[in-house]
Amino acid sequence: MSDYQTLKVLGEYNLALGDTAEATECFKAAIEANSESCEPIIGLAAVSVFEGDYDSALALYMKAAAVEKSAKAHAGIGLVLAEQGKNDESFKQFLIALSIDPINKVALNGLLQLGYSTERVDELLPVFSRALEEDNTDTAVRFSYATCLFSTDRKDESIEEFKEILRLDPEHEAAKEVLAHIAA
Repeated sequence: MSDYQTLKVLGEYNLALGDTAEATECFKAAIEANSESCEPIIGLAAVSVFEGDYDSALALYMKAAAVEKSAKAHAGIGLVLAEQGKNDESFKQFLIALSIDPINKVALNGLLQLGYSTERVDELLPVFSRALEEDNTDTAVRFSYATCLFSTDRKDESIEEFKEILRLDPEHEAAKEVLAHIAA
């Protein structure tokens, strides 16, 4: 493992432990070791989020996105903007993240929350459909897609998606409950 990778992993480890000072040192050293990667900058942004400094986090996520095309950076920007109540801008950043990585869970979950809270669920359907094209066995993504279909009055399609979830995972309790409720 290179010095860069070691420092990045140590930064992530220290952040997970809540030691933001040590995490910051590791991420800054990782940036010095490899200025072409956005990962340690994203790590510094995560430290800022952890500390509640959303302005710094936003600046760092934007810097990371400028350094390297990154779904993680755009998803981070989206999260911070959502936290700041900038829903339209946040929505756009999540879409950018998903154009880079259609199965980025942070962006999918952020977009799902925004879609429901801003009554834009219909705009989520192509996004979740594309994610399922990438991985059609992901029952969490399929569940979200099925609930979006139901929310947009596409009950029959929704039922088919819930049935597919149960085909993939016969023990999926949430799908069983929802299917029993909507099929009744």
